Order: sequence, then C-alpha cells, then structure tokens
Amino acid sequence: MSKPVAFITGCSNGGIGAALTRRFIAKGYIVYATARSVEAMSELTHENVKKLVVDVTDDESVASAIKQVYAETEGIDILVSNAGYSHIGTLLDTPFEEGIRVVQTNFFGFVRLVKNVVPLMGKRKQGIVVAIGSILGELATPFQGFYNASKAALHSYTETLRMECTPLNVKVVLVAPGSIKSNISVKSAYTIPEDSFYKNFEKQIKHVMYQSQTKEYGVMDTDEFAAIVVGKISSPKPPPYLTLGGFSTTWAILKWLNRVTAESIIWMLAQREPKPGSYGPE
Repeated sequence: MSKPVAFITGCSNGGIGAALTRRFIAKGYIVYATARSVEAMSELTHENVKKLVVDVTDDESVASAIKQVYAETEGIDILVSNAGYSHIGTLLDTPFEEGIRVVQTNFFGFVRLVKNVVPLMGKRKQGIVVAIGSILGELATPFQGFYNASKAALHSYTETLRMECTPLNVKVVLVAPGSIKSNISVKSAYTIPEDSFYKNFEKQIKHVMYQSQTKEYGVMDTDEFAAIVVGKISSPKPPPYLTLGGFSTTWAILKWLNRVTAESIIWMLAQREPKPGSYGPE
C-alpha cells in the first residue's frame, strides 16, 4: 500500500508550513512541500519531503505543481493551504497594489489550489482540504485591515466549500489560529508615511506586528501547533473547524458579545501605549 500524500504551501524555514511538514512526515506521509524558492525550505531534509517551487498568486505555477504531483502519485490525500502574506498598516495608508497582493496570496491563493485539486479529489471520492485562516478573519483588529479582510473572505469561502464538497465525499477543515510562533515578524517591516493621519499611533501599529510573537500574549510554539493540527486533520473524522493559539480563547469570548461592544474593547486595547521593546527595534 502506497504512503498517503500531503501537499502543503508556505513551507519556508521557521514557519508553520515547515512544522506541519515535519509532523506529517512523522506520521508516514509523503509531503510535497512548497514555497517560492527551494532555498527557503533548506531545513526540510527528510527523504519523504519533495520540494516544489510554487507561487500561489500565479495560475500556471499552481497548475504545474499539481499536475506533477498527480503524475508521480495516486493523488493528494491532504491539501493544506498555508501560504500567507502578513500586512501591517492602516487602511488609508495602504497602497491599493499592496492590498491586492495581500488578498491575492491569502484568499485567491487558496481558490487556485481548490480549483486544481478538489475536482481530482472528487473523482476519487476522497480527500481532505485544509485552509489555514486566522482568528482575525472572525473579528477584526485595527492596523491590519487588508489581512483581516483576506482571512474573512477565506473563512466564508471555506465554509461554502465545505457544504458543496459534501456530495464529493471531500472533507474541508478550517483552522483559525491565534498567535503562533513563526518568522512572520522577522519578515515584516513597517514605516508610517510622513503625511499619515496616524503618526501618533506609530508605536501601537508596530506593536500589533510583534505582540503576537511574545510569551506575554500567550504565543503557542509552532511545533505544538503543528502536532495538534496534524493529529486532528489526519484522524478518521477530522473536525470541520479548529482554533487554537494565543488570543483564541479571548476571541471566542469576544465573539459572543454584541459586535459593537467587542469592537469598542478591541479599539480601546489597540490604543494603549505598548511597553518599550514590545513594538520591534527602537
């Protein structure tokens, strides 16, 4: 019997995708790990890892990779859409092109994967599709509006896909992480425009980028997150929805409140002067 196959996007060193890859390998999977360059996945060295260069914002790149996997295997058993693009900044200060890039990666990147993989899963009448969303797709925070919007779109699309995949016997899982330790803050950078209305909020805006990576805010270890997620989605009955990580409990409580009340609390917290050193390099 051949080994099951997982296909994972966004597998750069130090990120969630790389951690998921290692956990799937430990469970006996062949993993097609993807990123925008092979060099970005240098730490993934196991013989059962097949590295592919994939840009989820490019139709041909996604289609070519999926075609290769199906030429080499019996098919993808678990598809994990993890590739993401972090964005910090106010809506008014964000260039239109930057907003498009966020949505192209975080939302349409998943759509491209679905279009290429789900019909093939449907023909086999088996498969699991996993979308890595965010708690910010359920309740927004200031200073990262395009990221919030891209994840909200992803959540709605995934929930619709889950219903429509029922007759195909393809399972769809939405994972909504809170704060998970990764290299995201290292790769991010932010400089407030000189003419911004929000010059007085510069520290708070930068704080948003770094706070999710600190123990003070309950950040979850990447490998711990990967172990739980892989354990759940590779089980005989994967859950349709899974949320874990820092802030996830707080977000669950806020979601039960009146929407206006929840937004007022979040805005109040966002305006607080952050502690020195908690908003990146001085």
